[in-house]
Amino acid sequence: MRSRWILAAGLLAAAAAAVLVVCWPRPMAVPFPAPAADAARRIQQRLVEDIAFRNDVLFLLAATLRDRCQPAQAGLLARMANRASLPVLAAVSAVTSQDPTLDRPIYQYIQHRADQARCGQPLRMPLAAGGSMAVDVEQYARTFPDSYFDPQRSSEPRDFAGLPLQQRADNACNSVVYSVLPLGGTDWRCSSLRANARARVRGLCEDELRRQHGGIDGELDPAVGQGMQAAVVAAIVALPQDCR
Repeated sequence: MRSRWILAAGLLAAAAAAVLVVCWPRPMAVPFPAPAADAARRIQQRLVEDIAFRNDVLFLLAATLRDRCQPAQAGLLARMANRASLPVLAAVSAVTSQDPTLDRPIYQYIQHRADQARCGQPLRMPLAAGGSMAVDVEQYARTFPDSYFDPQRSSEPRDFAGLPLQQRADNACNSVVYSVLPLGGTDWRCSSLRANARARVRGLCEDELRRQHGGIDGELDPAVGQGMQAAVVAAIVALPQDCR
């Protein structure tokens, strides 16, 4: 839990720092210190062995770097992660629970790497057998939230019909969509069916918002949920049992 708060605070601090860079002149940027060599080695090893941990760290790196490089869109990845009910920080918390000595070093690792990275250049993440994968941060953002589980994904989520990340994150209906039809799993058939179902549920939610409030802006209220409940249940029941 402590690591969850530390890392969340780190993201907020990074976003604030990005705004300060634009709004307040500084004589010289001071890079964040790297973790100690032994801690860095153990973090690297965890990144290779634990895919969920790598997904978490990559998300935190991409969000921190993008907030610096795209200050006008600061916080969008974090907001969309919340909308999509992604298990952000769960794997990091699991690692720091097993090894509390990595609590602070993980935060240092993320901040140091984000400080060292150049805007527009890909992030490199370690893979087994000494390999690595390059992740384009803007491509990662375009294909988010699906890219959380598939970092090198090149196609935008089909259920969003090309809407930009800003509109995805602003759409309160996505909080419903992903709570009833979460991402995850490797079955391509289920992934496709669930994407189609997400588009239907989002449409039902937006229709209900328009009916009750005249538009799709703002957050949801209990009346909207009650109004679309039967239709949402029907959309889920229409899926094969093993895809629900």
